[in-house]
Amino acid sequence: MIIGGKERPIKIGLNQSIIYCELRGISITKMNDDFVKLANGSGTGAEVRDLIWSALKDGARKAKEPFEVDNFEVGDWLEEMEPEQMATFMNDLASSMPKARAGKGKKKVVTGQ
Repeated sequence: MIIGGKERPIKIGLNQSIIYCELRGISITKMNDDFVKLANGSGTGAEVRDLIWSALKDGARKAKEPFEVDNFEVGDWLEEMEPEQMATFMNDLASSMPKARAGKGKKKVVTGQ
């Protein structure tokens, strides 16, 4: 994903969620509320910025690349994006989210008669 003038890896998942929660000082439940607001278009700029920062930070960790920027610098990068770039970026971010895994179903429990 191109942001801040170069290609950068992003990752959404457990570690990214922990990074987001630690940054904002919130619980996983509050984070889920934030994500619902973002999906509905009623989130704040700070929530968008921090979500993207945490995804970039975890992407860099996973790719074993250095990541030395703060969330405010990511905010600056977002301000520099054209609307079309932002739309593409948000689509790329959404596509990086973990895919739902097919459940194995419940095992039948057989009891003695």
